[in-house]
Amino acid sequence: MDCSEVGNFGPLDVADAWHKGIAEFGQPDPISFPAWAEKYFYLSRESSYGEGAWKAWPFQPAIMACMANDDIEEVDVEKSARIGYTKMFLALLCYNAHHRRRNQAVWQPTDDDRDEFVKTELEPALRDVEVMRDVFPEYLSRSKKNTMRQKILLGSMMHMRGGKAAKNYRRISVDVAALDEIDGFDQNIENEGAPFDLAKKRVEGATFPKVIVGSTPKLKGFSHIEARADAAPCQLVYQIPCPHCGELHPITWGARTARHGMK
Repeated sequence: MDCSEVGNFGPLDVADAWHKGIAEFGQPDPISFPAWAEKYFYLSRESSYGEGAWKAWPFQPAIMACMANDDIEEVDVEKSARIGYTKMFLALLCYNAHHRRRNQAVWQPTDDDRDEFVKTELEPALRDVEVMRDVFPEYLSRSKKNTMRQKILLGSMMHMRGGKAAKNYRRISVDVAALDEIDGFDQNIENEGAPFDLAKKRVEGATFPKVIVGSTPKLKGFSHIEARADAAPCQLVYQIPCPHCGELHPITWGARTARHGMK
C-alpha cells in the first residue's frame, strides 16, 4: 500500500507533514532581529497607514537590537506616541516564534486591550507574515491552538493576557515576558505586587530570560515606565547631528529662554 492509499492523504500531504515534524529539530541559520524584520515582516492593512514590507526608521534598529539581545534581561522603552513601538514589538513576537522558538507572554492593561491587540495587530501579522505559516499553520482556523488567550505554534507558545487580575500572571512559564503600555496598569495588582514584578516571575528559570516594558508616560510621580527608566543602569538616547556644527545631540524640549531644544 502506497501513501496515496492512506485515508484521504496523498504523497504530498505526507511529505508536507513529515517536513513540518522534523522542522522543530532543525537549527536555522542565525539572523539578527532587525535583519529578520527587514526580510520577512509585513505591515498589515488593518493597523498601518501604508500596507507593505517593513522598512525601519533610523532610530528603530537600535531599539530592536536591545529587544532581542540575550545579554540584556530587561528592556524599558519610555516613548512618545507614534514611533512605531507596537510594530517593533509585534515583529519581535514573530521573530521569537519563527526563528528562535521561544515561549512568550504579553500583558495588556485590560482584557479589552488584549482583545483589540490580538484582533488588530497579532492575528493580521500571523496571517500576512508568510514565514509564520511555517510555525502556525492554524492561523485561519478556530481551535484550542488559536484563541484570544493563546496561540500554540510549532515549537513555542504565545500567551496573551489582561493585566488587571492577579490570576492572569499565574501558571505561565515563558522565555519572554512583555508588558505593553504599562502606565495603564494598576500600581499594585490585587495586593499581590507591581505588574513588572509579577511578570518577571514568569521568566524565572528561562535560559535567556527577557522582560520588555514599553509605555508612553502618563501621570508624573505615578508612572511605571518613568520610574523604571530613571532607575535603569544604562540609558540609550537617540541623537541626531547638528546641521551647524555636526555634533550629535538628542532631540529635547527647550525652555523659552534656552538657546537649545524644540520650542
